[in-house]
Amino acid sequence: MKQYLTFAVFFSVTANAATIPVKIHFFEALAPKDTTSSERFQKEYDGAISTAKILVGPRLKKCGYQLETSTVFYNASDALEAMERGKASANQNAWLIVGPRRSNHYVLLVKGAENTPTVSTMASSKEVFELGSTHNTMAPSNAQMARVAATEAKKRAAKNKTFVSLVSEDCVACVDFAESFAAEAQKLGIKNTKTFKVAGETPNLSDIVLDIKNLKPSFVLLPNYSKVTAQAIAAIHKSVPDAFYVGGDGWGDSRFGFVQNAADLDGTHGFTVRGFPTTEEGLKAFPLGKDLLKSKDASVQQPGSASALSLLKILDSTVSLLCESKPKNKDEFTKAISKKGRSAFKSPWGVSIYEMKSGDISFGRSVSK
Repeated sequence: MKQYLTFAVFFSVTANAATIPVKIHFFEALAPKDTTSSERFQKEYDGAISTAKILVGPRLKKCGYQLETSTVFYNASDALEAMERGKASANQNAWLIVGPRRSNHYVLLVKGAENTPTVSTMASSKEVFELGSTHNTMAPSNAQMARVAATEAKKRAAKNKTFVSLVSEDCVACVDFAESFAAEAQKLGIKNTKTFKVAGETPNLSDIVLDIKNLKPSFVLLPNYSKVTAQAIAAIHKSVPDAFYVGGDGWGDSRFGFVQNAADLDGTHGFTVRGFPTTEEGLKAFPLGKDLLKSKDASVQQPGSASALSLLKILDSTVSLLCESKPKNKDEFTKAISKKGRSAFKSPWGVSIYEMKSGDISFGRSVSK
């Protein structure tokens, strides 16, 4: 009997110690020399991963798994690197790739890792939602956000109810949002009088501003990232002071982005729709977020950006999927993602409307999908 008990205790300890390593690779366009990134963004990103690993550690250990993570920041101007990183991760047998927030980058990453499960922190273009069951995103679709934006714009538009669009043509999500918004606006009787296309982060806007002045729209649609948006609003406001501005999920918020506190935005107003509420509100919607709000651990970092909030939700969902499906290897995990990924990696927040006044961006309210 003593021998049997000794063996049983030994077997139990050995079984508990034999955790299965789960490789997760993170990629984002936040290279140190990238003009669209900042050290603050990088620290926020790394901090979210560290916080998640601390909070999910005990739950994960009980299920017999251990996360092995690696993070790479690359230049936003080198979108093809996303594809190369995807290929490298697939060759290294990563179980999951957490891909970049930009839709065009994320689509390229998936092309490099078609057979490896991936999830984007914020990609929202229609192409993203057509990638297949093992490739997901934490953001609502542009179509969903555009519908909310068009409805809100109609309430605020002047009697003529016309608008112009200024769109970054080298941004997949921006073009997609503009097209979705125009379709929704047309249903509501709002006319798109002209669409202007620009490229790069510092476009020449002088001729465009002159045309907009002559068209006298009720509002200007700017479904672009924050750096281009800040320049466009500043340039247009000088000539069309009464117009307001409508944005997609790229303007940033009061903590991150180039619109906040940008020069020459005094007197401007408008709103932007996003797939994420404030981090304080967002944390209340999922288990790991609730644990973070309750935590008294000094090493646990509160998230300050939507990207960090998304990372926390992704890792929370990953742990739940592991514990529920009990995969023994990457192939079994991929099958689990194929069956349950759409529900596991899904935004719980709906669409949020943020107000912009003189460059100051603040959360307004959330609208269910």
